[in-house]
Amino acid sequence: MLKDNRFIAERKGLEILKNATAISDEEIIATLITNGTISQAAAQLNISTRTIYDRMSNAEFKAAYSAAKSDILRKAVLKLNSKLNEAIDTISGIMVDKEASAAVRLQAAQAIINQADKFTQRLQAEEQCIEQQTKTTLFDIVL
Repeated sequence: MLKDNRFIAERKGLEILKNATAISDEEIIATLITNGTISQAAAQLNISTRTIYDRMSNAEFKAAYSAAKSDILRKAVLKLNSKLNEAIDTISGIMVDKEASAAVRLQAAQAIINQADKFTQRLQAEEQCIEQQTKTTLFDIVL
């Protein structure tokens, strides 16, 4: 019986190894993004977590995984930004709506003030970054 169990374990190990080499980086990346954890992704792909950790130690895989996550985040930010004017108009409308309670109008006004401050800080940071990049580029050109 012990011999049979060892044979089954070895066979499963070979099966997992075969699966691990047959699965592309793109499949692993997509599954990682969809599942969120290495253990869940490994279970869905029927591979070991070690296989995923091994792939993650590869610089090309890391870069592709990072690019995929950045792409998703970039798309989400663009989608949110596309609704920004609509959201501002909605909050502004509530703020000036005489039929809304004073508390609701006050909350709308506070939301606009808070967000305006955050966006101002963000814009200043981006402008400083662009200015620094311009200085660096000009410095590189001079050299």
